[in-house]
Amino acid sequence: MTRPTFTVARTDRLPLTREAGFTLVELMVVLALVGLAATAVILSMPPSGGGAMGQATRFAARIAALRDTAVIDARPHGLWVTASGYGFERRSGGQWQPLEDGRLARDDWASGTAVSINGASQGRLAFDRVGLPSAPLRIDFTSGGTSASVIVSASGEVSVR
Repeated sequence: MTRPTFTVARTDRLPLTREAGFTLVELMVVLALVGLAATAVILSMPPSGGGAMGQATRFAARIAALRDTAVIDARPHGLWVTASGYGFERRSGGQWQPLEDGRLARDDWASGTAVSINGASQGRLAFDRVGLPSAPLRIDFTSGGTSASVIVSASGEVSVR
């Protein structure tokens, strides 16, 4: 028994025309608009020094990242702060070892920034493996006539005021 075969003529093919894609000019216009939008975003960003609020916000984000790292690694992580800068540590083998990771590397405060740590010139904080701090911490920033504070609550919440 033979199977019947069917052939179908394809009539649905359209001839290619000039409207089948984008022209080089259209692509160049889109790239120019994307470039202008990127430039506007970059120009609207605060300067890297950013005054007290900018520094406090960046510092608070790094403290929150340290807390999260302590939870993820399930091991204590620490922070030391002085009038000139700050750094991060990890507890390993019964000792504190400095972290050299890019986002958690030691850093200095911007020039002209005054810092007070719980009213003193230096302080330490450790997050346990569940993200709870060893003690509440308040770091006050003053820079360029502006001020801001980073507060680490007893529950580990990090906020900027």
